[in-house]
Amino acid sequence: MSKVTLPLLGAALLIAGSAAAQSGAIGSVVQTKLGQVRGESITEVGATANIYRGIPYAAPPTGANRWRGPQPAASWTGVRDATKWPNRCPQGASSMGTGAPISEDCLYLNVVTAAKNANEKRPVFVFYHGGGLTSGTSSSTTYNHPKLPNQGVVVVTVNSRLGPFGYFAHPALGNELGQGNQGTLDIRQSLIWIRDNIAAFGGDPANVTIMGESGGGTKVISQMASPMSHGLFHRAMVESGSALATSRNHVTLQASQTRGTALQTALGAADLAAMRAAKWEDVLAAGTKSNFAASVAVDGRVIPAPVRELFEQGKQAKVPLVVGANTGEASLQTSVPDMANLHSKAGNATYVYNFSQLAAGWRKEPGCVAFHGLELAYVFGAIPVSLTSPTTLSLARGGGCTARTPAHDEVDMKVADQASKVWAQFAKTGDPSVPGLVTWPKYTETNNAYLDIGSPLTVKRNIQSAFIAPPASAGRGAAAPAAPAAGRGRGTN
Repeated sequence: MSKVTLPLLGAALLIAGSAAAQSGAIGSVVQTKLGQVRGESITEVGATANIYRGIPYAAPPTGANRWRGPQPAASWTGVRDATKWPNRCPQGASSMGTGAPISEDCLYLNVVTAAKNANEKRPVFVFYHGGGLTSGTSSSTTYNHPKLPNQGVVVVTVNSRLGPFGYFAHPALGNELGQGNQGTLDIRQSLIWIRDNIAAFGGDPANVTIMGESGGGTKVISQMASPMSHGLFHRAMVESGSALATSRNHVTLQASQTRGTALQTALGAADLAAMRAAKWEDVLAAGTKSNFAASVAVDGRVIPAPVRELFEQGKQAKVPLVVGANTGEASLQTSVPDMANLHSKAGNATYVYNFSQLAAGWRKEPGCVAFHGLELAYVFGAIPVSLTSPTTLSLARGGGCTARTPAHDEVDMKVADQASKVWAQFAKTGDPSVPGLVTWPKYTETNNAYLDIGSPLTVKRNIQSAFIAPPASAGRGAAAPAAPAAGRGRGTN
């Protein structure tokens, strides 16, 4: 059962909140560089934290700002209501984040903290959602659950531009910085906001871990590859999204511009001004018509060279890395060890995992294996609420798991507690080993060591052997039931 404490009302309470924000105590009102935000308290399975939703980290990328790099967010007076989920960035229909409004005005982030005072300097977790660079949202009760913050970290979840709005290039953009990489620069801008503001929420800007799953892993790798982002984060985690670092295929700026020109033709726009004036729905439809593919572009500036080459040359961010996938994902045999080899050979601490835990209701199903995205419910500590989210259920069939209301038990709760402890420990120290719980050895190509995250946590060898193919009949996902309407409280999943 989730409990939400409604925001404090009344002039006297607002004055008291403002005074608390200025004193350093973290309450409903927090003072950022741009103005004050008022959040609320949430409680789930005995864990309580403050959440601040929809804080702008950049100006709306609309009108003349469409296809520009992120511009500074405007300041505000008074106390900004931060109790409602922000808009999703433009995207097509999917199970990821259904229920939240869609708008180009979408460059917002959410902060969840259990810190009591601004001077606590807790490690910061920054999460970038999946969706293949084309869909999804940060506004999820899975990602914004109070359990992980209660392991001693501050959690930030971020929206960034997607699809033809975040990865668009065109000859008419000329020397505009970031064409083909607007979304990549959005992510960097969110890290700048964190550097300048997270201390007010009890976070340490000198200890930032970026984490992403699936397409979010691509976003994390883009920051590792971009010299413009180096120094803005200090650790990285890539969950089921390691392909960008290992593929020898790459999208050049010229190829990205060709895609943009094809989109213009499909849109029927005479020039760039007409393209910027078009409704976002029409741009999205033109992208579908022209088979626009969202990809990080090698533009020579944001991404100076093919990402694999940067990793091979040891030019990626020199930070500790956790990389892995789930039992039913073939990347355990390919891009996971490949990325681990590239990063560890460059002298960087690297840790590899396989996530094998299944909820009690799925453990009984023959052939069911841990599927894409399942680990998020556990590492965020969001058991049981996340197990029946639309996104989780849509992905379950990809692992041969059919129960639509999977039971959970004390084993699931224990694994969630342990996984969130391990993730928090990595954020704190750069080493995910937890004294008294598990010693997770560094990976090398020679030792091929990894942590199997199940019950119990077990150190094993040969990550390639961890893969178990789902049943032949299993699909990548299935249609999901509708999510609750967006707004205060449970949000989307």
